[in-house]
Amino acid sequence: MNKVVGLKFAKTNYIYYFKINERIKFKKGDYCLVKTSIGLDMGKVIIPFKFIEEDELDVPLKDIYRKANKRDLEKWEKIKIEEIDAINIFKQKSKKYNLNMKIVYVKFLFDKSRIIFYFTSDQRVDFRELVKDLAKLFKTKIELRQIGVRDGTKMIGGIGMCGREICCSSFIQKFTPIHINMAKVQKIALNQSKVSGLCGRLMCCLSYESEFYNECVDKYPKVGSRIELKTGIGKVTEVNVLRNYVIVEVREEKDIVKKIKIPEEELKKYRVIRKNNSTNKRCNKKGL
Repeated sequence: MNKVVGLKFAKTNYIYYFKINERIKFKKGDYCLVKTSIGLDMGKVIIPFKFIEEDELDVPLKDIYRKANKRDLEKWEKIKIEEIDAINIFKQKSKKYNLNMKIVYVKFLFDKSRIIFYFTSDQRVDFRELVKDLAKLFKTKIELRQIGVRDGTKMIGGIGMCGREICCSSFIQKFTPIHINMAKVQKIALNQSKVSGLCGRLMCCLSYESEFYNECVDKYPKVGSRIELKTGIGKVTEVNVLRNYVIVEVREEKDIVKKIKIPEEELKKYRVIRKNNSTNKRCNKKGL
């Protein structure tokens, strides 16, 4: 059993675990310097301490270099400003070489040993000359990483149509496959503006929300099925799993159609009529 501290780095929701130095007391929100596989970096404490099994670790635990002091934090703020300047320089240089690249984010390591440029592009890009130009200018190791539009949107962030911060920027750690059937299960209109996120791909929320809908779908009769009520045979016209009810239309005398709202907890009182059932034939004679 290992006692660890969980850290997050800029533009990522993934939590990385490091060995706890018993001489240093951490609290949530602290910043500390750690030696990563690519160099010295600044991480934010998300989990002050946690016990974790050996088999839960993806890679061997690394040590925390030290807790960030006032001078470290001041340097980190200056680095963030330099990252913004580096974005503008990258735009100018890529335009110089007529490269189809959209810069998303620039990351300086704390020790300035490396600078990483994250970009998106619809095609493979030959950026060798660009790298040489950037290396002469920044005088450090240059790394260019081409990422997908989902990862790009995750780094930039934004507000979704729900009015909240988009899921990929706020909490999603790994992207999962999303298909259009997830929208169909939720009865969402298959309109691109309704099912697409800021990245232009299917919304991430369709993935984990579809699990909820798949669990609930067996609790309710399908739209179009018949239900035997005290007042006659009704037809299900709406199923609302979020508000836990169904709407049933019943045709009364003089062809007056009445809509009845039935809560989920009351559905057990009524019998759903299946296809090829004798009662179903009697229902069809009534025009339902």
